[in-house]
Amino acid sequence: MIPIGNRRAWRGDGRLGQNFYSGILPGDYLLKDNSVSISTQWDQEKGILIDSSGNYLSLINFPCFAVSGAEALGYCKAVGVQLPSKESLKTLGDVLPAVNQSLKCVGLDNMLIPQNPVQNCWSKEDVIDGKTGIRRIVVIEKAVKFHFCDLNVQGSSGPEFSNSIGIEAISYNYNDPVWLLQKIGPWYYVLESRCKFYAYQKDDRSENGSFYLEGDQLVVENPTGETFYEKNVRYAKTVKDYFKKDQYGLYRKVGSAEGAVWNPHRYEDD
Repeated sequence: MIPIGNRRAWRGDGRLGQNFYSGILPGDYLLKDNSVSISTQWDQEKGILIDSSGNYLSLINFPCFAVSGAEALGYCKAVGVQLPSKESLKTLGDVLPAVNQSLKCVGLDNMLIPQNPVQNCWSKEDVIDGKTGIRRIVVIEKAVKFHFCDLNVQGSSGPEFSNSIGIEAISYNYNDPVWLLQKIGPWYYVLESRCKFYAYQKDDRSENGSFYLEGDQLVVENPTGETFYEKNVRYAKTVKDYFKKDQYGLYRKVGSAEGAVWNPHRYEDD
């Protein structure tokens, strides 16, 4: 229910350790404009994704009653849809906790999918085979064209990013700006600003940024690449992005300002 849009990442297992990723997960919403959202979007949801390929549980054709096989076929013919395959119902069952949680978040507590959908929902195979009894109807469709604003967060945190302010800094390639992630439950919220990091000259503030707390605000400070002198002291120009926690506890960007940091040549440190 927390409105984070698509700014989500998670920690997964990678060959080189626990890496971070972003992308589509089961339980995400497919909206009426065929975009994907991680959080609810005020009656714009038309389905709940059950995989990353675009297969989704339809909320448009979503009856909550149990019927016979013949009645299930009649309903599907009337609304112009098809019953799902057993394989699709198995996929739904594998991600059922996420799907049912998403149904609860849009106020459909009375329409939760029963456990073991293969046994408790109609598949086209079971109707063709003439199975008896009553079961739920679910409609699983595939979004042929859908778009997700993928942040493409991937990589791992390193010791050079260690801090005590609850923000993970994620690096994928050397010298790429790092992603800044705030932990929210089992997920991470991806901040709007990244922090510059030039691995081979870590102490050069005209190449490297930093992030830190200033009162109740988080500051992400990045160099512009320009330097200047003041009374024979060398400084690097910066841009400071300010973040403040909203009512959900997430760091939202509230403004920016120009800044400067001391940036001596190496020989000036000696």
